[in-house]
Amino acid sequence: MTTIFTELQDFLLARRPDMLAELAQRVQQHSAGYAGLAQEELLPTMSLTIEALAEAIGSQDSLPFVAYAEALGEMRAHAGFILTDVLVAINAFRALTWDALEAFAAQQPACTVETARIVEDMLGQFQRAMVTSFSLTYNQLHFQLLDQAEQIAAQQQTIRELSTPILPLYQNVLVLPLIGAIDSFRAGQMMERLLTAISERQSDIVIIDITGVPVIDTAVANYLLQTARAAQLIGAQVIMVGIGPEIAQTMVQLGVDLSQIAIGANLQTGIELALRFLGKRIVRRQ
Repeated sequence: MTTIFTELQDFLLARRPDMLAELAQRVQQHSAGYAGLAQEELLPTMSLTIEALAEAIGSQDSLPFVAYAEALGEMRAHAGFILTDVLVAINAFRALTWDALEAFAAQQPACTVETARIVEDMLGQFQRAMVTSFSLTYNQLHFQLLDQAEQIAAQQQTIRELSTPILPLYQNVLVLPLIGAIDSFRAGQMMERLLTAISERQSDIVIIDITGVPVIDTAVANYLLQTARAAQLIGAQVIMVGIGPEIAQTMVQLGVDLSQIAIGANLQTGIELALRFLGKRIVRRQ
């Protein structure tokens, strides 16, 4: 049986192309989130929204319309929209629905205030459902991102610690083997960890092995010197080993002053020097 509500449903569906074009224009004009969507992605969703409202009005059953709003809010949160974008779209949709309702009432005297109240109640349910769903999903995603950021930060910290190991070689002797490129952040961390280890272990000697450092430039050389001098200031003797021919030539060209640092060809030599400073030596057992 045809009722005022089924007639309004048919009226809305007939006006859908015009409503769709106007709705897309309004939301893309006033919302940065929607402005970034292509028309082929935006228009089908908006068309479904108009259709869902029309069906809810015709059937006088708002539950499917509310469920659609909840799904749409969740989808917009996952797409990276913000609440302002969602509210812009809802307000534009509400305004265009009222324009259509006024045009329908002008043609149908049977469209009463009660009809308008029912439509407005459906629009209110749509807004509440969509905003609530969007907010819940947005918060969940936000906390997930925070957890992921914390996990990544912890993993990066572990990687940095593993990339700058400080090894106790012998009583009061530490070894700092350096591998890979050294940037300002890693250099600062290297100095901090080394000074802490020297203080905690009361170490007298530190062997800095740069065999695994591929390139030495002015910045890296300064980092190494600053680390060595800082260690000396708190009472540790510094031995630097692993300086290859190319790195040695670079250091000479850069004018790096290593006069206050003991130099060894390799780690074995560095260990022998460290033991000598301690008044010990390695002997072969008969």
